[in-house]
Amino acid sequence: MDKNCTIRYFFRLIFPLLLLALVINSCQKEKISWDSDLLVPILNTKLDIRNIFGDTNVVENPDQTMELRLESSVDMLNPDKVIVVHDTLSSELFNIPLYLQYGPGDQLIDKQNSVTMDLNEMELDLVKARVATMKFYVTNTVRQPLRVKYEMISATKDGKHFVTYEDVPAATASGPSYSIKSIHLDGYEIDMTGADGTQTNTVVSRTWVWLHPDADSIWITPQDSVFIVSTFDELKVEYVHGYFGQQDYSGEGSTPVSIFRDLKAGSFDLAKVTAQLDIENFTGMDMRMSLDKLSSYRIDGNSEVVLQDPLIGQNINIERAVETSYGLENVISKKRSFLLDNSNLDELIENQADSIRFEMAATINPLGNVTSGGDFMYFDKTMIATLGLNIPLKFSATNMLIEKYESLDIGNAEKLKSGSLILYVDNLFPLSFDFQVYILDQNKQVLDSLFEKGTNIAPAQTDGNGYVVSPSKNELLIPLPASKIELLRQYKDVLIRARVNTAANKMYQLYQNHNMKITLVADVKYEI
Repeated sequence: MDKNCTIRYFFRLIFPLLLLALVINSCQKEKISWDSDLLVPILNTKLDIRNIFGDTNVVENPDQTMELRLESSVDMLNPDKVIVVHDTLSSELFNIPLYLQYGPGDQLIDKQNSVTMDLNEMELDLVKARVATMKFYVTNTVRQPLRVKYEMISATKDGKHFVTYEDVPAATASGPSYSIKSIHLDGYEIDMTGADGTQTNTVVSRTWVWLHPDADSIWITPQDSVFIVSTFDELKVEYVHGYFGQQDYSGEGSTPVSIFRDLKAGSFDLAKVTAQLDIENFTGMDMRMSLDKLSSYRIDGNSEVVLQDPLIGQNINIERAVETSYGLENVISKKRSFLLDNSNLDELIENQADSIRFEMAATINPLGNVTSGGDFMYFDKTMIATLGLNIPLKFSATNMLIEKYESLDIGNAEKLKSGSLILYVDNLFPLSFDFQVYILDQNKQVLDSLFEKGTNIAPAQTDGNGYVVSPSKNELLIPLPASKIELLRQYKDVLIRARVNTAANKMYQLYQNHNMKITLVADVKYEI
């Protein structure tokens, strides 16, 4: 090979390498910016009936129709109003009949006491206290301090009697000394049958009094005394047995309703509602009662709709339950059921209540002591009223709002540069919707909307019987100006809101396959 060929060959070989080195050197001196175009799905979700009425309330029927089943229960009796105990447990004035000298720690008094409380017509033999407070008062005229021990023999807990001690100051030249103590008997079982086990309302206690170990010796005269009084200040029962008397009772109450929690606005008109009211007695008391008021109440707007039904105000006789042995699980309840088929139930439901309210009156033991002291009652469950509602989802709607919170998956949102969003909605509802998506901050507050104005989602196509035969397919382009780009860089939470208005006076039946599938796609540029 001649010399010129060799030189040409060398330059053909080395020149690309030199050029590559120059390019690399130039790139190291100046960074190059690249943009990447991507088409990315950032949201896939669905709206259906459960977004309106909740997961637990919607039932699918064999014929593919949907209905709501709502069951709301409330305990209509307050045990603390049925069993009221405020009376003296013991009241004793102690005197020493002779002139005697006592030294520190000497016993002055040891006496057992049995008191039958005045409880009107009630004749109780056993009480288990849920909450119980006793007041213990001591008046001392002795010029030395005393120590008092009080034992309620009738009250036991974990196999032990209730016992308390109290140190009482010495009397002075100005007068006697006093001591007042609050005693808690929560959880104690109180046998009220007296010392021989044959009485009622009777509590047995024992009291000891000593000259305090730190006292000085003293002569005590018949004019000296110690006055001790114990009283029930409060008694709320966990369980009670005996005869509760023939008494009139009135009560009111409410139970919350959550079925309409996802309905943020608007109203609806139902085609048909059926209901059953069950009243179940778990107490050992016969009752003649009347349900004087049943209503649905909505806090927003302070709206109340009162049930109009022949049952309201009528006397209802409820038999007592049977207790096979101690324990609520051993109670055989008695139940009565009533169909509310001649009423304004649809208006109660259309009120979109937050709670169901009631007012009632009753005569307890209208026939008297027919079981010879066999009444019983547990605090946990007394007389349960359960309202069961069956609501076929055939209705018309006015300005009804459906909302759902979601999060966008944009990826490297901080590098989002420009582009647009494409919203795909397949609507299988036979209803049209006014549709909007809002961008939210970290506190779920609205910052902006994706659409400048709400957009309309067309209803699905239906046949002559109202069945959906094909969805309406909606594709909407959403431009992203710089302001929205900046929000999407920072926040990912969104609120989907759909508002529905049906044709005037037209009812729509909802089926299992009715839903709205929503896909949001980002056609954007990322800076790399």
